Amino acid sequence: MTPPLAATSSLTRPADRLAAIVPSRIRVVFDLAAELEARGHRVIHLEMGRPDFDTPQVVKDAAGAALAAGRVHYGPNAGSWQLRAAVAATLAACGGPRYDPGSEILVTIGASEAVFLAVMAFCDPGDEVIVPVPAWPAYEACVRLAGATPVFLPLDPDDDHVLDPARVRRLLTPRTRMVVACTPHNPTGAVVDPGRLAHLAGILRGSRVLVLADEIYRELVYDGTRHVPVATVADLAERTITVGGFAKAYAMDGWRLGWLAGPAPLVAPALRVRQFTTTCPPTFLQDAAIVALRDTATEREQMRRAFAARRAAALELLGRQRILRVGRPSGAFYLYLTYPEQLGPADDFTLRLLEDEHVAVVPGIAFDPTGRGRHAIRVSYAASMDDVQEGIRRLIDYATARADGA
Repeated sequence: MTPPLAATSSLTRPADRLAAIVPSRIRVVFDLAAELEARGHRVIHLEMGRPDFDTPQVVKDAAGAALAAGRVHYGPNAGSWQLRAAVAATLAACGGPRYDPGSEILVTIGASEAVFLAVMAFCDPGDEVIVPVPAWPAYEACVRLAGATPVFLPLDPDDDHVLDPARVRRLLTPRTRMVVACTPHNPTGAVVDPGRLAHLAGILRGSRVLVLADEIYRELVYDGTRHVPVATVADLAERTITVGGFAKAYAMDGWRLGWLAGPAPLVAPALRVRQFTTTCPPTFLQDAAIVALRDTATEREQMRRAFAARRAAALELLGRQRILRVGRPSGAFYLYLTYPEQLGPADDFTLRLLEDEHVAVVPGIAFDPTGRGRHAIRVSYAASMDDVQEGIRRLIDYATARADGA
């Protein structure tokens, strides 16, 4: 019997929650660059937040040893106790809170899962989440998947895109459930100082608002800047869910390991979500991650210094021209550049830059759905020094040529 037309046409209709979920423009650029490379072109990759360094050898050796030892079976939903203890010790040693490994640390499949679990565990339809923009696009996507509403807070470029608690106050409503605080910040490199965190604490005191503190770039700070863990600020500890991971400072992006930390009442609901999604992190990778936390301080500092040198080189080149505007990032490994409107929308700008100059960067609209990113781009300096310098030179030449022809 032929099914009714309505039933047939609705067979592949996706869930309504996906209506506002668009493909990541970061990945779109990456895929277009891969197509160019498949045709024989060499592309300078300044689009991905991915260190160009290899994972430290001692970590890879530990993963191989774990595999050889048969560490290939299910583990605890929250991650191995040994890795949770290592994460807790690392956070405490870096000036963070002293978390209980048994109830206040959750090992995740990258920081991305940590964000997803936190939002799904605490945000209902009708709730609002304040997302400072420009921002990593996963925040908005996770909020929408939970049925909640993202409320965008524009960061001020004249204030180096640092979170302004006074602006947070103006957006608070009885429906506000969470505020995102990414520090050091993707995509601008801004670092929130202790004074502003204290101000935020005062604003949120007595409310039901949680803080989602994305601190995956916490080790990547420059020029004497000090990263202050959000949860160490008085009155924020009880309401802060901290996200971290191995992808950036440890050059372990493909390993997909991260963590979520916070008071037990905030971690337990996230664990309930995890039990019925990814179940547990890979066992043998966790053994290697313990080694990464314990035995790679030298390699991590070498990488941080390399990022600092590339940052300085990029800023020096950009300082010689006046078309592309950039602040001075204090952390992470990104530059967020703005340019005059006559150079055209960022989607077209980045596409032409990739096609004509074989340089891949990300359009600012990927990070700012309010429209303020229409004339902005993100550049990652997590590439070799040669590629960073050559890529920035080509970018400057391309922008200059567009400005002259506008």
